[in-house]
Amino acid sequence: MNDTNKERITFLLNRHINDKVSKSEFEELLHLVDTCDDASFGASVREIIDQNTAELPTEFVDNRISSVHANLRRRIALDIQEAEPIAQRRIKPLWYWAAAASLILAGFFTYQGLQQAEVPELAQLAPLDDIEPGSNKATIIIDGEEHLLKDGEHGLIIGDNSISYQDGDVALAGIQSSKTIRIVTPYGGQYNLELSDGSKVWLNAGSEISYQTDFAKQNRTINLKGEAYFEVQKNKNLPFIVRTGEQEIRVLGTEFNINAYSDEKIIKTTLKGGSLRVSANEQQMVLKPNQQALFNTSSNALATRSVDADAAIAWKEGIIDLHGMSLQECMRNISRWYDVEIVYQNDIPSIEMGGRMSRGLKLSTFQKFLENNFNIQTKLTADRKLTVAYANNKQPI
Repeated sequence: MNDTNKERITFLLNRHINDKVSKSEFEELLHLVDTCDDASFGASVREIIDQNTAELPTEFVDNRISSVHANLRRRIALDIQEAEPIAQRRIKPLWYWAAAASLILAGFFTYQGLQQAEVPELAQLAPLDDIEPGSNKATIIIDGEEHLLKDGEHGLIIGDNSISYQDGDVALAGIQSSKTIRIVTPYGGQYNLELSDGSKVWLNAGSEISYQTDFAKQNRTINLKGEAYFEVQKNKNLPFIVRTGEQEIRVLGTEFNINAYSDEKIIKTTLKGGSLRVSANEQQMVLKPNQQALFNTSSNALATRSVDADAAIAWKEGIIDLHGMSLQECMRNISRWYDVEIVYQNDIPSIEMGGRMSRGLKLSTFQKFLENNFNIQTKLTADRKLTVAYANNKQPI
């Protein structure tokens, strides 16, 4: 960020926290915050602190600056996601949540008068009452240009030269000249797709598929990051291929699920019906229904096991199925669906989870489930961090 922008952010932040900012200045501030990095934003905030001669501990200041910046950027992103339908390419004004954003910044600057006070631990930040579950939201990126999809829609139907919502409304037209199409779901999002060959894809939270526009003409090859469930239309002449890093899945027509998140050590491919071939690191295997291929990304080992396929794809049916999961794997799933950061207050206990819960419930229901069934305490704070502690350690959080 150049010096001019840095000075402008500092000026606008000062006006903002002193309740003197105008509507146009506030919208300018949001734009600058959205385009600057953590270091630049932090430098501007520190300049304001220095002007007011505050003497707060460096570590606390840095943590709080990062939290404020993340919250502002998240609110900007949420506002954009709630914009008018994509075909109209209109963005709703940001001023309506100015008061909420003011509270975020005010929460930081109130500490300027507490120089002698004890700095609280992160877990002592103001609690957040609850978080709604994830919903249908995604972004489609065509040749690098991003288009936000309507949240209220259940999915897309992708044609040869246009993309429509399942209710028939046109989302995008005239895409035949494009080369690469990507559909991305954020944490707290999911989306359904019908591809041009009639195959169907369910994208879980924090996932992405990409393919070339000659899909279903010259090939049926898709790249996947994250998790997706596929119902593939049969085509003897064009096998359906899904690539996840070093692993490749090849089918003609079948139903299967792939879990290939970057923070998971094992890529899991679960077959619901039909058959498919999994290749990885010069190894191959053919799966039968209710079998799961396990590819260890660290050792490059490929193995198979028998599973209940319905449990592996329960997320597609709106269910969180925790059977057989470790606490850490469970919390990674929760992190993606509710868009929260998981923090462990003490050593992570070796607990095998169990039980099922609707994905339509608020986060607080899951918190009570952990406490009542596994003696695990949790605390949700305003920066969307969920602190997790095993109650037997008797350390309050």
